[in-house]
Amino acid sequence: MKNYKIVVGFILCLPFASIAQSAAPIQIGPKKISSESFLQVYQPLVESDSITKENQAAFLSDYIDYQLKIVAAEQEKLADQPDFKEEYASFRKELATPYLVDMPTLDMLVKQAYQRMKEEKKSSQILVKLGENASPSDTLLAYQKIENIYQKLKAGEDFASLASRFSEDESSALKGGVLGYITSLQTDYDFENAIYSIGIGEYSKPFRTSSGYHIVKILNQRPNSGKIRLAHIIVSAAVDAPTSLQVEAKKKIEQVEAYLKAGESFELVCKNYSEDPYSRGRGGEIRRWYFSSDLSEELQDALFGLESIGDLSKPIRTNLGWQLFKLVDKKPLLTFEDMSEFIKQKVLTDADRQGLIKQAFMKRVRIENKVIVQEAVKKAAFERMSVERTGTEPFLQEIIFSILDKPYKVGDFYSYVQAQQKRRIKALGYLPIVSEQSYLDELIEKEALQAEETHLESKYPAFKEQMADFLEGSLFSKMTDREIFEKSLDSLAQAKFFEEHKAQFVMPARVEAKLVVADSQKTLKEALDLLKQSPYPMNKKFSDISFSLKESKLEEPATKLIAELFLTMAKNGDYVVEISGHRDTSEEDSLSEARINKVVAFLTSKGISSHRIIQKDEANLKSASKTVKVKNARVSFRFFSSSMEDVVKRFNALKPESLEAKEGYFKKGVSPVIDAIEWKVGPKSYEGGGKFAFVEIKKVDPERSRSFEEARGLVIRALQERLDKEWIAKLKQQYPVVINTEELGKILKN
Repeated sequence: MKNYKIVVGFILCLPFASIAQSAAPIQIGPKKISSESFLQVYQPLVESDSITKENQAAFLSDYIDYQLKIVAAEQEKLADQPDFKEEYASFRKELATPYLVDMPTLDMLVKQAYQRMKEEKKSSQILVKLGENASPSDTLLAYQKIENIYQKLKAGEDFASLASRFSEDESSALKGGVLGYITSLQTDYDFENAIYSIGIGEYSKPFRTSSGYHIVKILNQRPNSGKIRLAHIIVSAAVDAPTSLQVEAKKKIEQVEAYLKAGESFELVCKNYSEDPYSRGRGGEIRRWYFSSDLSEELQDALFGLESIGDLSKPIRTNLGWQLFKLVDKKPLLTFEDMSEFIKQKVLTDADRQGLIKQAFMKRVRIENKVIVQEAVKKAAFERMSVERTGTEPFLQEIIFSILDKPYKVGDFYSYVQAQQKRRIKALGYLPIVSEQSYLDELIEKEALQAEETHLESKYPAFKEQMADFLEGSLFSKMTDREIFEKSLDSLAQAKFFEEHKAQFVMPARVEAKLVVADSQKTLKEALDLLKQSPYPMNKKFSDISFSLKESKLEEPATKLIAELFLTMAKNGDYVVEISGHRDTSEEDSLSEARINKVVAFLTSKGISSHRIIQKDEANLKSASKTVKVKNARVSFRFFSSSMEDVVKRFNALKPESLEAKEGYFKKGVSPVIDAIEWKVGPKSYEGGGKFAFVEIKKVDPERSRSFEEARGLVIRALQERLDKEWIAKLKQQYPVVINTEELGKILKN
C-alpha cells in the first residue's frame, strides 16, 4: 500500500516503539508476531476497505493494545486454569460435531428425504409384532407367520381381508390395514423405504422394523399437501358415553354450525360453546402446524380439502367428541433451500439414518487412521476369552490392533470387555448376549473416533483456525472482564470516580419542544392542521362492512374484511380506529349501535385494546344512498395514529423528505432550527435554508450538574476507559513493544 510511510512514521512517534532487526514485524515482550499472523488480520480488512489512509494508524494502535492483553493472558497461563480448559474442551466438542459426520451420506439422505416428501403415499399394512430384543424362537415364529400371510397374498387373497384377520396393529386392522397418507421422515426408515419402492396397487415383501414384521400396500399417491393450521370448536362426548349424551352433543355441534352459517364470529361462538379449555380463550386456535400424516384418515380428506383461509369443515365425530374446524393458515411444501436445514436435523436425529451416516463415517475413519487388525491374534484372543488367567500371561501383551501406529494389546481388549459387561449388568440387570467381534468393533470404533477427533486441527485448517480464534477471543474476554468490567461495576469505585470528575458529567441546556419542519409553507400548514391534537388523522382508506337490512350479523364477506382490519391494527401498534355505525331510516334505532358492537367485540376478542377504538353511532345521519336502502346498513372506518411518525410517513410517501416532525427534548447541535430560535417557552416560526418550521417550546432546562444516579451509565463508561488506559500503560511497561519498521513496511506497502 502507498501509505505505509505514514503508518511507519506514526509508529516511530509512539513511546513504546523502537527499531529491531528481527524478521517478525512486531514483538511484544517474549511474543513475536509473524508477518503471516499479522496479515491474517490485516489483509481481510484492507480487501473490505475497512482500513483507509485515515484509520491505518488507529488500527495498528488498537491491534497492539489487543495483542498486549493476549500476551498478558498467555504469560499468566490463563489457558491452563481448570475452568478455562473445561470451557475450551466444551467448545471444541461442539465445533467438532460437523467434522465427525460423513457429509456425502448426510447430503444424500437429506436430498432423498426431500424428493420423497414431494409425494404422499396412501398405505395399508399387515403387522406381526416383534420386540427389538426378541429371542431367536420368537423371531422365527413371527417370521413364519408373516411369510404365511405373504404366501396367501401371492395366491390372490385380498389384502384388506388379510389385514382385518391377521394384522396385529389394532387401529389399522379395523380399517383393513389402511394407515392413510404418509410421507418421508414420518415412519421408520425401513418402512419408508418399503412404501417408496413400490407403486400404486403393489405390495412389498415382508420386512422388519423395530415394531415387527410388515407387509405394506400402496393404495394411492398424491402431491404433498403441505401443512395447515387450524382452529376448532369441540363438544366433548366419549365414544362409550350414554346415548342421551351422544345425542345432546350432536345437537349442540349442529347448533354451533347453524350460528356460524348465520354469520356469527367463530371466535365468539368458540368462547361460548367450545369445551376445550386450552384453545377456547384464543378463539379455538391450535398452536401447531399439521401435516397430512399427522391426522387420521377421516380428518386428512376433510381438513386438507379446505381451500381458503376461514373455510369451515362440517362437524366431524372424533375420539374427543364432535369437532368443527376452521382453516387458519395453509402453506405448500417449501423449497429444498428453505427446508434443507430442517430435514438435516430430522435426519441426524433419526436412529436408522444416523446409523447409515455413522457406518459410512467409520469406514472412512478406519482407512484414514490406518486401523490394522492382527487376525491371528484376534482369533486366539476370542478363543481364550473365557479361560481363567492371572494377568501375567505373555499373550496379553500381544498386539490385537493398531490405530495410527498406536498399538492396542489383548489385555486392553479384555479390560474393555469386562468394563462393558459390568456396565450392562448395572444398567439392564442382566448380561445380554454380545459377540466377541461386536466388543472388538466397539473398542476399535471408540479409539478410532478419539484419534480422528484428536487430529482435527492437523486434518482441517478451518477447524484449527476456528479453535485458535476461540482461544484468543476467550483469553481477551476473560482478561478484559477481570481488569476492566468487574472493576468498573464496583459501586464505591464509581462513586469515587464521579466525585473526582464531576465537571465531566454535566446535563447540557435543553428544551422540551414540538418541532415540525417542512419544505414549503403549504406543507407546513397542512401538517400543523393534522398535528393539532393526538391521535392524528390518517389518510388510510378501508372498505365499509355491509349488513343485510334489519340485521347485525356479520356475513362471510364481512368476516374477511374484519379479519383484515384486525391485522392492520395488530401490525400498527400506534393506530386508533374510529368505527361508525349506520342504519337506514326504515330500520330500528338500535341497529347502528348493534353493528358497531359486532366489530368491536371481534377486535377486543383478538386482543385489540378498547383504548384504541373510538365508537361513533351515526344512526341515519350519513346515508350512503337515498334509493338503495341496503347500502345504508353499514359500518365505516377512519384511522388515526398516536404517533407523529405516521403523519410524517403520509407526507413523505407523496414527496420524500418533505416533512420532519419530532417531539421531546432537544439540546444544541441536534437541530439547526432549535439552535437558531430563541429558547423561550411558547410557539415560534422559523424560515431558513429552504426550510419552513414551527416550534412549540414547552419547557427550558438550563445547564446543570447531573446527579450520580443520572450519570451512572456515563460514569461506568468513563471509568472503563480510564481503567483500560491505565492497564495498557502498565502492560507496555511490562511487555515492551518492538516494531521492525522494515518488515512492517513491506507488509503495508503491499
